[in-house]
Amino acid sequence: MAPPFKNCKVFIKLLAYYLLRRHMSSRLAQLAFVIRELGVRAGEILSDGDDGLDTRIRIQKVVYFLKRLGLDLGYEFTLYYHGPYSPTLANDYYLLARLGDEEIGRLAELCVEGGVCSDEMDRLLNELNKWDTTALEVAATIANLLRSPDYRNDLNGAIDHVKFLKPWVTDNDIDRALRLLKSLGILKA
Repeated sequence: MAPPFKNCKVFIKLLAYYLLRRHMSSRLAQLAFVIRELGVRAGEILSDGDDGLDTRIRIQKVVYFLKRLGLDLGYEFTLYYHGPYSPTLANDYYLLARLGDEEIGRLAELCVEGGVCSDEMDRLLNELNKWDTTALEVAATIANLLRSPDYRNDLNGAIDHVKFLKPWVTDNDIDRALRLLKSLGILKA
């Protein structure tokens, strides 16, 4: 008996369309929009090299900040080595990457045409895309710690803990992260 899908890519596309018709449609379309607006290619997400890791960290932090700023795509985050991390988000961007750039573009367009991806989301993505991945990672970690019971409203304690968690972080990295958090309104200027 022959397998029902000779081509794995066909199966993945059918699975994605099935999921889109279910409750995840808005979330995947919004994520496709984020990926497209960040200028990320599917191959970068799937890459095993440092460029792939950097791309995946960037997507995680951008989606985290969108959530913090009121544009919740439906992902839950916990603190991890590179800051706030969502395994569900990781599964979703890997799924989209396997579908390829054309499908990501198509889903992003559906998001825009359906009115789900707003001008505000586009504006925030443009702002976040100005910052390098290190600034996003450090800023997201500080922001996440400031919401935890141990560091609630203790900026100096959160910064010290970030330096402990990430000994490679420089004072310049901290300064850029703080500027980012102030520009987003997460920290008062």
